[in-house]
Parts: sequence; C-alpha cells; structure tokens
Amino acid sequence: MTKDELILKKFFKLLGDENKFKIVSQLKNGEKCVCVIYKELGLNQTLVSHHLSALKKAGLINGKKSGKWVYYSVNKKAFNEIENIYYNLFGIKNLKDVKIDDCDDNVCAN
Repeated sequence: MTKDELILKKFFKLLGDENKFKIVSQLKNGEKCVCVIYKELGLNQTLVSHHLSALKKAGLINGKKSGKWVYYSVNKKAFNEIENIYYNLFGIKNLKDVKIDDCDDNVCAN
C-alpha cells in the first residue's frame, strides 16, 4: 500500500467507528468541550474523552485549552488533505459526487 492509501485506510477506520463519527459530526458546527459532547451524544464522559484523544492523535480534530477546559474542533486542513488524497487516488474531487446505491443501516439493496 502507498502512503496515501494507508492514510485513507486509517481515516475510514477511525470514522467507521460510530461514536467517533458522531463526535466529528457534533464538531462540524463549531468547537465544543467534552462536557457538552458527552451530554449531547448520551455517552460516558470517559468514552468520549478516549475517542477525542484518538481523533486528536490522528490529526482529525484540534484541541484548544481555555482555563480548565479543552475545546475541540474539526481540523479542516486535515479533511481537505483527505479529500485531495481521495481525488488523487480515485479521481473524485468532491465526496458529494460519490453515488452509493440505496443503503439503509449498512444493508444495501442489490
């Protein structure tokens, strides 16, 4: 596998986790602290902190300390890089252009 393929594999593996995906989705509207994220998602605070740590380590989110709180946000630069890698590998510039057959809850129609 090339370096770019490994980057995409790691990206999709991380966001393939439902909780990590939900966390990134929460952050798309702006920065939030763990105290807000875990309440909005109805998840355990320790679990959310663990997922945030993994996402931050992978470079997909940023953390900014303010007092005793850390505010997390989407790393837009990282997502732009992922989009560019996807384009270079598959020729698709915008992931919105990807057409997926009628899929519902991981069950796709034939």
